[in-house]
Amino acid sequence: MAEALACDFDAWLRGTLVALNTDDEVFSPYIKGILEGDENVDEKLDALHGILTEITDNGIEELCQDILKKWTLKEAEEPSKDDVAKIDVDEKLARLIEKQAKCVVTTKVRSKEEENLKNAILAQYAQVSDGEVTDSDQDDEGSGGIGIRNTNVEEVFKAEREKREKDKEEAQRKREKDKEDRAKQKSKDEDRKEKEKKRTQKGERRR
Repeated sequence: MAEALACDFDAWLRGTLVALNTDDEVFSPYIKGILEGDENVDEKLDALHGILTEITDNGIEELCQDILKKWTLKEAEEPSKDDVAKIDVDEKLARLIEKQAKCVVTTKVRSKEEENLKNAILAQYAQVSDGEVTDSDQDDEGSGGIGIRNTNVEEVFKAEREKREKDKEEAQRKREKDKEDRAKQKSKDEDRKEKEKKRTQKGERRR
């Protein structure tokens, strides 16, 4: 729509200048430059009047008004640069929200699958307690190992349990060390205060 309005104005302006027996390729860009400027309406009319007096002697005032009127209509119906920028930002924001929504859905599906896998492992591990061998286990061993308790699962749980215990021990050692360091620092501060107090008392006795 905006391109059509611009083309209509350009075509009209070229036709008008050609009808006045002047070079439209020279004067058309010059006139558009005035219209696109930041001057007020009166200043633009004065500038257009100055150009058109070099082209024709008849109907200058009316022609200035026509040029300004058609340009104003084109500007009013065209989206401004701010509007175009806002539309572009809105489109980008919509695409970003859509992309994030897809990522959230994918994450939820993946988490569901991981939860199911975790539950299956826990269920399999709970079926047979540590060190317990059932009749079905013995039958499975004799039939080629089908259905044998998954020792890898047990090893994973054992490793996790050992890691948690190790982390707990390290945290406890750190707390004890921090407590010991604070006690040492407090003792040093008290010794320093005591020495300062003695020096002060000794200085007062000398007086």
